[in-house]
Amino acid sequence: DNHGPVYVNNAALSVPGLCKEANIQLAALPEDGRLLVLVSPCRLAPQIGQSSPAGSAARSAIGMAEMLAHEIKNPLAGITGAAQLLEMGLSAADRELTGLIVAEGKRIVALLDQVEQFGNLRPPELGAENIHHLLDRARRSAAVGFAQKVVFKEEYDPSLPLALVDGDQMMQVFLNLMKNAAEALQRDGRAAGAGKITLRSYYDHALRMRGADGQDRRLPLQIEIIDNGPGLPDDIAAQIFEPFVSGRENGTGLGLALVSKILSEHGAWINVESAPGRTCFRISLPLAVGKGAAGRKAEQTGEL
Repeated sequence: DNHGPVYVNNAALSVPGLCKEANIQLAALPEDGRLLVLVSPCRLAPQIGQSSPAGSAARSAIGMAEMLAHEIKNPLAGITGAAQLLEMGLSAADRELTGLIVAEGKRIVALLDQVEQFGNLRPPELGAENIHHLLDRARRSAAVGFAQKVVFKEEYDPSLPLALVDGDQMMQVFLNLMKNAAEALQRDGRAAGAGKITLRSYYDHALRMRGADGQDRRLPLQIEIIDNGPGLPDDIAAQIFEPFVSGRENGTGLGLALVSKILSEHGAWINVESAPGRTCFRISLPLAVGKGAAGRKAEQTGEL
């Protein structure tokens, strides 16, 4: 009756052989009585399932792994200790074998520690954080460690408001994603300086996600970590955020699962688009409304 616009979110549009979700906006044009219809495809809809690996099946798998980790570590310590004692009275050839036992024992303990870390993740302590500061800290740490031969490029939106996140946990998210990118570039055999990781930020006021409580939540702060590596293997691309799924030989498959779990606890979202030569992990974060000057500016301008 008031001729205001009408919004329809997540509408199913069907044509023969194809079904897509879209957001629809209807608005009357009073000048000539015509109706304006805007249709925006939900490009992210098919990938929603990738963003929530911490479902019941994953929790059950992690719970079982945690229990096994505790039970395995005790006898493993005894095996490793016994091998070290035996090593003292053996020949050089036999010491090589006991050294292998010790080394593999330590590797298994490190894996079990990661499993326990995944299961014992504390709830996030949310606060207003400058995402660019966190990205720069993670980049500097990566550049002197696992990504020494990688070229970093920053494409930041300087006006990006503060995010409502746990700073320490977001550092872990960024480091895990940068490490994943650096390892992909290394597997691709890139020469020093040829591998590139791009860190990009921007604001998307239209992005919303529906939470478990049925309420829409805006996630306007977008962070992208992009590498020019070979892309994700086709056989694991759809399960990349599942625990114990890895495209790397001897990989634990917990790094990206931990990333997704942290972001899920934040009420945030992550998705990935991958093709040979370009893999992009996109993180969507909530705005720290009313937290500091950036939050107040966003409230005043209506960009919430």
